[in-house]
Amino acid sequence: MTIGSPRKTKVPNILGDWDDVRFFLAVAKTGSFSAAATQLNTKQTTVGRRIQALERRLGAKLFDRHRHGMEVTPAARGVLVQAESMLSNATSIERHLAGLDREMAGVVRVAATEGLAAQWLVPRLTELRRMHSDILVQVIVGDQVLDLATRQADLAIRFFRPTSNQLVAARVGQFAMSIFAAPAYVEQYGMPQRLDDLREHHIVDHTTLHSLPAMKAWTEVVERSHNVVLRTNSSHSAIEAVKAGWGLSVFPGYSSKTVNLNPVPIDLGITRDIWLVSHEETNKGARIRAVIDYIRDRFRQDEREWFSLPIHRSMVAA
Repeated sequence: MTIGSPRKTKVPNILGDWDDVRFFLAVAKTGSFSAAATQLNTKQTTVGRRIQALERRLGAKLFDRHRHGMEVTPAARGVLVQAESMLSNATSIERHLAGLDREMAGVVRVAATEGLAAQWLVPRLTELRRMHSDILVQVIVGDQVLDLATRQADLAIRFFRPTSNQLVAARVGQFAMSIFAAPAYVEQYGMPQRLDDLREHHIVDHTTLHSLPAMKAWTEVVERSHNVVLRTNSSHSAIEAVKAGWGLSVFPGYSSKTVNLNPVPIDLGITRDIWLVSHEETNKGARIRAVIDYIRDRFRQDEREWFSLPIHRSMVAA
């Protein structure tokens, strides 16, 4: 019997680590490794590595690269529906187990907007850490609506009421969107008194707001202005620009609690509700419930000072 070099064998079509399905679906839905990484809260290189490993195991190319992004290949398109079903079943199991979880230790993911997270939420988590030191709160900041059903987050603080019957929502406050200016800006350019006065003033444009129908009044102000001095998709950057005296911009009324800005006496008539949202299958888990109850209690404590409308506006609304 002759012993020779080992024969090369074809790579078996083995799925292997089925968690890679999440990476496959994220790239398929978003069209890029970077966007998928943002959605999955990981690094772009990690997404690329997981996709390459999955392609090697399956012996098939999953994506073609085009100018507009990554596109699913014909071979992979046939398994897309099965992959979605697989992920749906997996997350259903995870939600069920999370709802039964009695452990007061582990990660709880909280989604919130940039301004609310930095100005209010994070400074108030100190007491929660003292009470439950084994719970790690992961604050996910952004304007994107994360999917609680697939556990992109365990709970979310949103400015709209969800429509899904599986989501449990409690209204925890209200606020008005107000125009603000730095004292130094007012000293140099004066304080506008009427809506038409804004045409003559410098504007800092927080571009993300224009996608919200409720912000139409402010969008019209920006569109009429010939003095937009900065555009940014970051509320933190916008508020820093206003603090530096670049111009006027619109922020939630509670912003004046943490920064030295002057409210402009022009009522845009924009009010928003604040909703604390969780999933009915996961919000019974011990650590998730502890965080929900804690945050809801803090909203209750701060409602009068931070998250309620001015009395005159409340009376008009009534």
